Amino acid sequence: MTRRTRLIAGGLGLLALTGLTACGSDAPSGRTPADDLTPAAASAGASGESGLPTVEAPLFSADSPWNSRVDALPVDPDSASMLRLAQRSVGVVERAGVVRTETVVADDPLYINTSAWTVPVVQGGEPTQVVCRQLVCGDGDQAHPLTLDVPADVDPDPRYDGWFTVLDDDGTTAYDLWRARREDDGTLSYQYLRTWDLSGPGYGEPGQTSARGSGLPLAAGLIRPGELQNGLIDHALAISVPGPAAGSYVEPASSTDGTGSARSLPEGARIRLRADVTIPVPRDPRTGERIRLTAQQQRLADAIVAALRTYGAIVVDRATVPTLYAQAGVTSGLLSGNELQGLHLSDFEVVTLGTRHRAGDPTAATPDAEATR
Repeated sequence: MTRRTRLIAGGLGLLALTGLTACGSDAPSGRTPADDLTPAAASAGASGESGLPTVEAPLFSADSPWNSRVDALPVDPDSASMLRLAQRSVGVVERAGVVRTETVVADDPLYINTSAWTVPVVQGGEPTQVVCRQLVCGDGDQAHPLTLDVPADVDPDPRYDGWFTVLDDDGTTAYDLWRARREDDGTLSYQYLRTWDLSGPGYGEPGQTSARGSGLPLAAGLIRPGELQNGLIDHALAISVPGPAAGSYVEPASSTDGTGSARSLPEGARIRLRADVTIPVPRDPRTGERIRLTAQQQRLADAIVAALRTYGAIVVDRATVPTLYAQAGVTSGLLSGNELQGLHLSDFEVVTLGTRHRAGDPTAATPDAEATR
């Protein structure tokens, strides 16, 4: 059987989107709540050979949190407070030989990672030995290396935690690698592996860890190229914030690497773009100058906005600025990353939280009085 070697690109291919960053349009990029920004409307004009919209295969079950709408769910009473605290990150700084912690408030606009700190997703290629470099390997086994079909010309990037997702040939299982790298003999090595059933719920039991700090799958919530091609994203997006809560998380997260206030937005929380928000003109956060979007860029931005209103975003990690994730390797020519620079965390609202689990103890819930007030 002929093996397929590819980054997962899906849809109709990428040719129609070349030249995306050409000269800008003078048309205004603002949108009002009254505009029809449902996913179906955003897909208009994008069709496959059948004349129907071409979409990438959904990941996880139909009732997974990743595939469930949140536009009609109630807002958490502490929504505004959690979002404010989520902008506060704590870092270690050294000045004049003195090391201390410092809290930074990041009111930066929303950014989309397309190459750095996001995930390559590959399927097919050459049979490749995948080897664990340490004794504790997650779902891997140092004594029994895996053999997976992996493109010979696509490597993990150790600069970005070596995140790398391999789908099996029939698309039923995803293998998430952490701190992966290509060795001189062509094998892949890693420090941690988590396998995911792509027909399952897309999250683990409380206390389960993964390649992400939140315990969630790497591929979940990615903006994928076929979705951009068709202007249709019918799932929740993954988002990172500067200061997710330390010490607790909510499902679908199953762990946390949060370093923010205990009362901050926990990993696993679902947020959505408020219905009353008018999408502002995007501006460069450094200069304040208007970012002029082409018609194609505006179409892609509208598709992402529609998903954020309808399915929302799930907090999966922490980042210097509020960050969405597009699939690495095949989306950097489609998105520049700044298409939604008019939006801030304050434009979102938090869907009512579930039970806060205490990090390190899957059986313990954090009392509301301590965690949410």
